[in-house]
Amino acid sequence: MYFIMRNKLNFLLAICLLLPFVLSAQVNDAGLWASVSIEKKINKSFSVNLSEELRFFENMTELGSFFTEVSLDYKLNKTFGFSAGYRFTNKRNVDDSYSKRHRYLLNATIKRKFNQLNAGLRLRYQSQNADYYSDAEGQIPANYFRTKLSFKYDLNKKYTPFISGETFVHTNRPDGILLDNYRLEGGLEYEFSKVSSVQISYIYNREVQVNDPWTLYVIGVSWSYVLK
Repeated sequence: MYFIMRNKLNFLLAICLLLPFVLSAQVNDAGLWASVSIEKKINKSFSVNLSEELRFFENMTELGSFFTEVSLDYKLNKTFGFSAGYRFTNKRNVDDSYSKRHRYLLNATIKRKFNQLNAGLRLRYQSQNADYYSDAEGQIPANYFRTKLSFKYDLNKKYTPFISGETFVHTNRPDGILLDNYRLEGGLEYEFSKVSSVQISYIYNREVQVNDPWTLYVIGVSWSYVLK
């Protein structure tokens, strides 16, 4: 009886500690992000990636944005890699028109394996212009430095659970450098074959240190294929 009461008290204490955070969380929207990516290996070091993604918002009822991204990846060795890419995005406006956005990406990655655990660090610098030809402010880019830490665990040849966390630092705001967004993700990857796999994940995306911050709860579904 003592152990039962103690477990109940511990459970109630945990609920009390978590309740303020749950009540203070501002839920803005739920979304669905669906993507397809294809990789073509040029040789042992270089590969080209092409991806298409649709992002639904307003509780998954409205196509909020869609984009095409292409990148060139260079694998120095099993640990270090580099890539450069370009993304063209159509983002929905309030009047249901779409804003045209051009994003340029530079990535550096570090990967290490510890038995069944795979750890990865991605450093990204991105610069994006919105409505470059139709808006006077479009020629001023929004520059971000993003840091993403991820972990994968090899359960077997087919299933790989993963978690990741990412921060977004706006480097050229008028009021100075500011961390204004972070993203947490957890999910499962299933490998159909050596060239085809699918990922299903849950994403928590939170804006911080800005006026009227938003929170997104997103279901992510992605399929990838490697061309030989």
